[in-house]
Amino acid sequence: MKDLILITAYCPDDYRENLLRNLITSLENKPFDVMVVSHTPIPLDIQTKVELAIYDKKNEILTNWDLLNQPWFNPMNERRIQSSFLSKKNTHLAIWRMMILGFSTAKNLGYTKLHHIEYDCEINNINELLDNSHQLDDYDSIIYVDKKPTVDSILFGSFQSYSIPTLPEKLINLDEEWIKQLIREASSKSPELMLQKILEDSGNVLYKDRSILENSNTKFGLVDGQMDNNFIPWAVPFYDKLTNELGFVVWNTSNKNGVKHQIIINDNKMVDIPFTNFDSWRMEFLGNFDLIENLLIIEDNKIRDNISLKTIEEKAIFKRMSFRHKNGGEGDYG
Repeated sequence: MKDLILITAYCPDDYRENLLRNLITSLENKPFDVMVVSHTPIPLDIQTKVELAIYDKKNEILTNWDLLNQPWFNPMNERRIQSSFLSKKNTHLAIWRMMILGFSTAKNLGYTKLHHIEYDCEINNINELLDNSHQLDDYDSIIYVDKKPTVDSILFGSFQSYSIPTLPEKLINLDEEWIKQLIREASSKSPELMLQKILEDSGNVLYKDRSILENSNTKFGLVDGQMDNNFIPWAVPFYDKLTNELGFVVWNTSNKNGVKHQIIINDNKMVDIPFTNFDSWRMEFLGNFDLIENLLIIEDNKIRDNISLKTIEEKAIFKRMSFRHKNGGEGDYG
């Protein structure tokens, strides 16, 4: 039996739908079967080019504060900052639902090797897929590690390969409450880190460097996760656990023209944040956290956030949503 390529997709517009269409076309006449699992309807021309197509209407987006992703940034490699204010939503459950639907269907149909990719990629060279197929004779899963100076070396979410018979039960039988609880209990709330730990705990993992994936023939992550707004991801307030101050961190990884911020505190004080150039970061401190009751954050003359800190409960939730560790914060694994 051929290996199966599982493509998970969310294509609510023509641009994203055409990315999926082009990917499917590039995989035609290759030595793989293809399955698409999507939270948006799959056009008929795409369905006819794949072996399996599943449209799952349910696309639950988690918005409760204790279920939000908390990406982190460690300025000067001293004390990391974790914040839920980058997107204010978590698609983790929706993505895992598609993956598990794909895994369980593949297992029921007798597939033994599966390669999971997301729809927003270009694959014009299948050598890596062929190598992974060979490696799965000896390994339970193959993941790519994304290495950057200021973040943990963790699983790259756009491409993994799996031996279906050895997949852990939690990745075969959908249990949404378990997934939500896993997020609640995780200190970093990173879906990539959680998946990596599940794979490491359950089997023999082969690690590859992400850098070998992307070249002139192969590209991943063509859709920016922040494409639905024009704000840069990292421009967030945070509570400093060491000093009890309210801080603000800007890390401009996306706006090549630079970005400007203004913050209005308690409706009566404005703080101008200096212009932050592309590929640069800065950190400013806004005062004693206990004395601040409201923040209005303006980015390039548009309101980005309006945060109330008037009540004890609001302050307590904020401290858990966006904070800087007392110490380094290393090892938040889960």
